[in-house]
Amino acid sequence: MPWATAPDASTSEPGGRGRRPAASSSNGSHRSRVIDFVAMTLTSPRYIGVDVGGTKTLSVLVELPPHGGHPIVLDRELLPSRADSDEAVGMIVQAVTALMERAATVPAAIGVGLAGFVDRHGIVRSAPNTPGLVGMDVAGELGLRFDLPTLVDNDANCAAVAAHRVVARDVDSLVAVTLGTGIGGGVVLDGRLLRGANGFAGEPGHMVIDPDGPECPCGQRGCWETFASGTGLGRLAREAVAAGRAPRVLAAAGSVEAVRGEHVTDLLHTGDDGALEVFARFAGYVALGIANLILLLDPEAVVIGGGLSAHGELLEHLVGAELDTRFATSVRHRNVKILVGPGGPESGAIGAAILGAHRQAG
Repeated sequence: MPWATAPDASTSEPGGRGRRPAASSSNGSHRSRVIDFVAMTLTSPRYIGVDVGGTKTLSVLVELPPHGGHPIVLDRELLPSRADSDEAVGMIVQAVTALMERAATVPAAIGVGLAGFVDRHGIVRSAPNTPGLVGMDVAGELGLRFDLPTLVDNDANCAAVAAHRVVARDVDSLVAVTLGTGIGGGVVLDGRLLRGANGFAGEPGHMVIDPDGPECPCGQRGCWETFASGTGLGRLAREAVAAGRAPRVLAAAGSVEAVRGEHVTDLLHTGDDGALEVFARFAGYVALGIANLILLLDPEAVVIGGGLSAHGELLEHLVGAELDTRFATSVRHRNVKILVGPGGPESGAIGAAILGAHRQAG
């Protein structure tokens, strides 16, 4: 059976919850329709979650069964991200509109996750991927356009919420760490997302692990993400190449200056000694930061996501070995689960939808 199209805005009651923005073309976007219209008639509430990344904006329509059941992704919309404020909001609007047009019912709420700091009032205070959104009340803008409860939060908070509901449902306390260009983080303690006084809690990427270390774009030296992110992996690889320890990495990049983290990860499956040495050193820095988080927060689980979690089995082995040897004090007398890469690429958007549901529930 074909997917139903939601009523046009002109057929909705004035001021009603069915009001929608004008339709936007989604030609060329990638979409995957995973269930048909019959399944859309189920009674569980549906929510839209949006994950705004550096290059792509992924939106999902999610059904959240009652009593904490596993979220079901009903539809997806993938579009490029934009840095300019109007274009960034417009891209989110376009993605949400496309999902709403294909849905059989109006979703109950919208949640948006983006990299950066979002305060307790929903104002974006820092957003490296979308700097044009800084200072904006994005939730307010979207809420007015769609006449739906809307929440905007840090993307790693969204990932932590998704991990708690999907990956580690049997634990009450966890730390979610996302390893990408930088490092993001979110903390769930005693079943609740930890926000802090300003809403910025759970951001470990800029905790200093070496005060004499490399300069970070934030202005500090030796931040954890200068060692344990994709950027940090590239820096460690350039050091190894310059010392003559990773010739195949150099051959793949062409020059020392051109070496990036992906030149290491692309060679891991070949068993190249130089790439494995660099990645093992990288994993040691990942373990160092996780050890500090375990000591501070005493979680039942640490969930590692982000682009670098694609090498989950190797990373989990190396991090676990480091924790059991170099950082044994951190895990002694604790039964901490280290889970790498289990959430999948939709986890941030699913978490945003879950937080949107919390916003709708008040």
